[in-house]
Amino acid sequence: MHDPAGRHPVGAVGLRLVAAILAAAVAGCASNSERSGEPPGVRDQAAWEGAPESKLHVHNRNWLDMRIYAIRGADRIALLSITSMRRDSVPLPRSLFSGSGFRLQADPIGDRPYRSSTIYLRPGQTVWWRLENVLDQSSLWVYQDEEH
Repeated sequence: MHDPAGRHPVGAVGLRLVAAILAAAVAGCASNSERSGEPPGVRDQAAWEGAPESKLHVHNRNWLDMRIYAIRGADRIALLSITSMRRDSVPLPRSLFSGSGFRLQADPIGDRPYRSSTIYLRPGQTVWWRLENVLDQSSLWVYQDEEH
């Protein structure tokens, strides 16, 4: 039967066939890391064996002293304390590196804490975190260490 508007009717069988083809195409495009639930570029702990250490560098341009923590799931790991207008660095524990990533938290003495966005690292990458006086204007960047 032909539609007077020039359209061809598609039956329920035809719609199911199109839906099945689209579902197969979308599933085939997913990478292995997406299927495993890990973000792209993140590997298992074995990839870290023998790899250069990753570091966190903090430049506290805030007027308040800070305690810096790493947050992974429900765990909060103390990394360092840094006074106002100072810079410091610390190696990042490898226990932080997983498919779920981690966040940094700056806990100013006498003010509300500030958290970074989620961070995913590869072996040898370095994190720089510049904390501004208005913490919401702070910046974070990750780069591959040139020495390695």
